[in-house]
Amino acid sequence: MSGQNEGQVPKIHDSLIGKGGTVVDYDYFINEKMSKKKLSSVDKSNLIKFIDVNLSILSGASSVDAVNKSDPNTKIELFVPKLPQDPIISASTYYTYIIKMPTQTSKGEVGDFLSSLKRKNESAPWEYAYIPIRNGFNIPTFTNFSKEDFEKLHLSASEKFFLSDLESKKHAVDFYQDSDFKKFYDYGDNGANFAFYKFTTTRNSIPLSVVFGVLEDQYDESAEFPSNWFYVYMKREG
Repeated sequence: MSGQNEGQVPKIHDSLIGKGGTVVDYDYFINEKMSKKKLSSVDKSNLIKFIDVNLSILSGASSVDAVNKSDPNTKIELFVPKLPQDPIISASTYYTYIIKMPTQTSKGEVGDFLSSLKRKNESAPWEYAYIPIRNGFNIPTFTNFSKEDFEKLHLSASEKFFLSDLESKKHAVDFYQDSDFKKFYDYGDNGANFAFYKFTTTRNSIPLSVVFGVLEDQYDESAEFPSNWFYVYMKREG
C-alpha cells in the first residue's frame, strides 16, 4: 500500500521528495520562527477536504484502495503487523497540498495533515478516524473554523461535553476506539482536550459522529461551534 500501485495517480507528497529523501524547493507552512499559526482559507479548504475523505472511508462511500489510487493529495499506508496471522486494523493517512509553487527566485510552500484509521478486523469496515492539529514545533495552531465550514461538511450539532465528564463517567468515551477513560487520556494528545463538541452526519446511508476537541485556552462558553479546535474524532455509528 505504501508504494505506488499500478493505475495509481502520482502523489503530491512523493513529487516533493528530492534525491536525498527530503523535501526540496518548498518550505513547510509552519516553522519554528512563528509564534502561532492561523490556518488560511487555502489551509482550511484542504483540511475540510481531508475530513471529508476520512468520513467517506468510514461510511464506505470510498475504499482505502480507491482513495489511494485516485486522490493525488492523499497517501494511505496500512500498518502491517509483524506476525502474518495478525489482522491489519490500523492505517495512517497523509494529506499533502501545495500552497505556492516555487519560482526561480523563491521556494514554494506546502502544507499537510495526518489522520489515523482503525477497525476491529480486516472483514470489518473502518470504524474510527482521528485528525490531530499539532506540529513538531509546538506552535499554537488556530483552525479558524466558522459555522459555514461545519455546514460544508453537512454536520449537525448534537451536544457539548467536557473532559471532566468523561473522567466522572457522566459521558461515555463513545467516540474513540478504547472506551476506558485512562487509556484514552494517556494516549497521545487526547488528555489535552478540555471540551468536546459532537456533531452528526450521514454518508452513504451510514450515520457518523464527529467530535471536535478544544483546548481550555480556546474554549468559548458562548460559542455554538468550536472555532479553534485541537482534535477531531470521527466514528462510524452504523
